Amino acid sequence: MYDKGNNLRIEVTINNPKEFKVLKEKEKVIDHQKIETVNEWAPMGKRICNLYRYVEIIKNITNRFVDALPEIDIKNKVPISDIKKISSSITVKEKKYSGFNILNGETLKLFGIISNGKYLINGYTNKDIRIEYYSEDKITNRDINKMTRTLKKLRAHGIIKKVPRKSKYYMTDKGKTITNSILVYTRKELLNNQ
Repeated sequence: MYDKGNNLRIEVTINNPKEFKVLKEKEKVIDHQKIETVNEWAPMGKRICNLYRYVEIIKNITNRFVDALPEIDIKNKVPISDIKKISSSITVKEKKYSGFNILNGETLKLFGIISNGKYLINGYTNKDIRIEYYSEDKITNRDINKMTRTLKKLRAHGIIKKVPRKSKYYMTDKGKTITNSILVYTRKELLNNQ
């Protein structure tokens, strides 16, 4: 991202395309005789035939990046009703999830991690969040299970969403608005008290 002629310009470069997938036709042998053509997701290579997929991926990355740029007006905070919703327990598919204590230090730490811009392109996994949330050498099975439950709770409250067929997550628009407002408000208060 840079300024060109007083215009904000955003560019994306893909150095390692194998991190992304492309739909390819493959021939498979079925029952040791019949050959059938099927479509399968495969790692994307640096080939001219994959240009359409490069465009799709780059558009998605750019849109996520632009959407994540802060548009925070401290005078117009998130409605109190949204804060109350994530602070209250909810039931999703007959399973009850507790609310978040938004002034708790651990909750603020979690919101800071999941809203970090470094996860905009590829999202984050349970392991990514765990490593940042806990100290890396002291992660126990209990911590792994607790983080799994925390991610389910974040999904239930609509703060994050899961990538289909993968173990990765992204922030939702609602999640970005709520976490940005909470973090800006709490950090502002902390700075004013110092």
